[in-house]
Parts: sequence; structure tokens; C-alpha cells
Amino acid sequence: MRRIAFIVLLSLFSGMVFAQNRVEVDYESPDSLPATLRELMEFLDVKYMKIRVHGDIRGKQWKLRVNEAHDGQVKTNPVFPYSTEFTDTVAVFTFIARDDGDSVKIFTKTPWYSGSRKYAVETANGTAHATPYILMETLPAQPYTLPGEVNLVAYTSGLQKDPEKTSFDFCGLRFAKTDPKEWQAVHKVPRFVYFSLQLK
Repeated sequence: MRRIAFIVLLSLFSGMVFAQNRVEVDYESPDSLPATLRELMEFLDVKYMKIRVHGDIRGKQWKLRVNEAHDGQVKTNPVFPYSTEFTDTVAVFTFIARDDGDSVKIFTKTPWYSGSRKYAVETANGTAHATPYILMETLPAQPYTLPGEVNLVAYTSGLQKDPEKTSFDFCGLRFAKTDPKEWQAVHKVPRFVYFSLQLK
């Protein structure tokens, strides 16, 4: 009887520890925006993503990082050089992107700061049709736990579906739930950018 009680208590304690260290990421669809605003964004070719990070983050130190993937390598740099602390259990991040040839300008709004910067991409692919890019969710295979890295969003093309490079599968890449740092090796995704949170 004591052994059973001990196992039950141990299971409850393990579950509490897991919940304490768990972080979840929810995405707000652009469809939630007013129709007029969506039409304007479509006319301007602007992509939008609002992200809600929640869980055991209050009091945790965080730093937003940009990861530029190219030629089998991932170059990581802080978007802002300083770490700061979450003051609540929910934090909202907004990303807005606009193509500019073989670069993209991405505006980032965080709970602490906002700003924009250009990043290199590869829309030219040797065909008459440019490679399409979108702001896409980076869904994890398992829930995020702390400390660690939490992926937020990627500015990327999809899985190439034909040799002529005229068809790309975004849903296939999204729901593969592969870590973006592995997209080049596993899915042969060309040059792309993704953002992540370093949480301590």
C-alpha cells in the first residue's frame, strides 16, 4: 500500500514539475484581422503573424534570436543584444514581413522593444516563377520545456513538389514538425530565416 501511495505521489510531483517548465506557442491567423486590412495587406504583399507564448515564463530571462539558414549552415544572432525578464505568464510577439527582391524586411514587435531589419532570401530559382515565401508557424514535435530554445516563426518557402520549381507545399513543411535548424538537411528547404526565443 505504501509503495502504491509513493508511486502516485511521485507521478503527481513529476507532472507538477513538467507543468512548471512547460511553454506553449499559439498562433493568431491573419483571417482574424478585419477584411479591409487583409485586402490592403494582400495588395501590398505584406505577411503577418501574431504569436502568443504562454506557460511557465514569468520571471524567466529571454532573448529573441534570428537564425539565418543558408548553404547547410545556420547563423544565429540576437535581434536585440540584451536579455530581459518576462513579467507575466503570457507574452505576445508580432511579425510583419514584406519581400524586396532577394531580401525581406521583417518588422518585429516584442513585449520589450520593436524594430525592423532586412534579411537575405532566395526568390530567384532559375525559372520564370519566383519562389514564394510566407511567414509560417514552426510547430514542435514535442511541447517546449525550460530551459531551452522556443521556435516562434519562419520566413520560408515550402517543400518543393516538382523539378520545375513551380509548386511548393507549405502545409507539408508546417505539419512535419521538424526543428527549423534541420530543414535544410531533411527537407532541402532553400535559404530562409526563423526566429526563436532563448529562455533561461
